[in-house]
Amino acid sequence: MARTSGVLMGADLVARLDARLARLGRPLADDDVEPFTRVLYEYYRALPAADVSRALRRAQEIGWEVGAAFHEFDVLLGPTLAQPVPPLGTLDTADPESVYRHAPVYAAFTSVHNVTGMPAMSVPFGHDRANGLPLGVQFAACLGGEGVLLALAAQLEEAAPWRS
Repeated sequence: MARTSGVLMGADLVARLDARLARLGRPLADDDVEPFTRVLYEYYRALPAADVSRALRRAQEIGWEVGAAFHEFDVLLGPTLAQPVPPLGTLDTADPESVYRHAPVYAAFTSVHNVTGMPAMSVPFGHDRANGLPLGVQFAACLGGEGVLLALAAQLEEAAPWRS
């Protein structure tokens, strides 16, 4: 999952950044993007097209596997983050190694929906008792199930209004 997600998001980053640079009519300058984004851009820019093709096929397979759950359930409920909210600075984009070390742990539950295109939403769900930081839960639906999620969000907000 992580490899598939990385390849697809990295290829998209390269395509979007290249399109922006083409509109600007210039190459990438050192201060155009954060250091972590620059590392990703350089890495995925050199990725063979066959890797992107394999990642697209794998994303489809993952979608079929996860999609099978929706034969029995309308929505899937899970945490938004795999761990409590990290202290400020943990995911420091000026320090690419920091992001590589920590980000996958936090994105473990959201990546599958980012890769497959299945709709998902994160909603507030209280606070971490130890630090008082916000917690969220994620609801996911089958492909095309955005309406189910929006209706659920409206019901949740009516039952327990979210504080701003």
